[in-house]
Amino acid sequence: MRYTRTFTRVVAVLAVAALVLASVPRTVESQGDNRVTVAVAPTVDMALPILAVKKGFLARQGLEAELKIFDSSPKAVQALVAGQGDITENTEAPHLAARARGGKVVQVMTGYITGMTNGVVVNGALIKGHKDFVGKAVGVQQGSGANFHLAWFLERYKIPADKVTVRFMAAPDQIAALARNDINAFFSWEPFLTRAAQSIPNAKLWSRAVEDGLEFRGNVLMREDLAKKERTKAVKIVKALIETADWMNANLREAAKVANEVLKAPSEEEVYQQLQIFKWPGNFMKSVIEQELRIAEWGAGIGLFPTRDPRKLVEELIYPDIIKAAAPERTDM
Repeated sequence: MRYTRTFTRVVAVLAVAALVLASVPRTVESQGDNRVTVAVAPTVDMALPILAVKKGFLARQGLEAELKIFDSSPKAVQALVAGQGDITENTEAPHLAARARGGKVVQVMTGYITGMTNGVVVNGALIKGHKDFVGKAVGVQQGSGANFHLAWFLERYKIPADKVTVRFMAAPDQIAALARNDINAFFSWEPFLTRAAQSIPNAKLWSRAVEDGLEFRGNVLMREDLAKKERTKAVKIVKALIETADWMNANLREAAKVANEVLKAPSEEEVYQQLQIFKWPGNFMKSVIEQELRIAEWGAGIGLFPTRDPRKLVEELIYPDIIKAAAPERTDM
């Protein structure tokens, strides 16, 4: 009888434990080996990971992929740091900031290259020349590639940084802020540039990054644990993303149609036009290092990235081992 009562208690305890465990939300680390959570924002620069899921390229590698949508790409980076996503894709600055603050994330490939998606929108009634930026309020999302563009822009055109009022705000909020005259210009990316220029009286697309001598790379960011401890899965992910990039280059119209199921742009034509301002190389080249180092030195210099060694930060962030295994012909590192 004592044995029976003891056994009954053990069963009861195990049952309660099972219920408790079942009620705990799973992070991506506890998911099965074939599951991939893709963190994205509904912006065209995220088309590559969106299509990798929607067109089944990840599924063809035997992976069960799901999209997790955030309102901005920096928030998608935060999701990876918090263990709520496996991969995302962004320009360099948010990745460097995350790694510098202790985020266990690494870059594994380049998804896109463009100097056209980032740019500047101004109140054309107030700003007619570079000198007119003096004394104006400028909006930008802190720590973003657009933040680096702003710093680059001020230095390039010799506009005193202390003569410009910088107001940090999320990219989606900048259009309304410009319309209210809370700011007189903003540095951001598509689709916010075009939408502001088309919807706000006096709003003008002042320049795109390439016109200011700047080009960005959108690199694929991955949880470090996934890249280094689940190598087989990581290689499958990179293979799928490379296949997606190649498919996009050959099928841009269909890519626009499928991507817009997530982007929810006013028209597929708008997405198609925006996709054309990107190169989708699906590679990882040494030129990434120079660009990252330049941005890391800027961020460290203004205290945006808490690091004393920008070069070491870049070396820790860039991780070419996965693409070397997945497609060695796509890298020269």
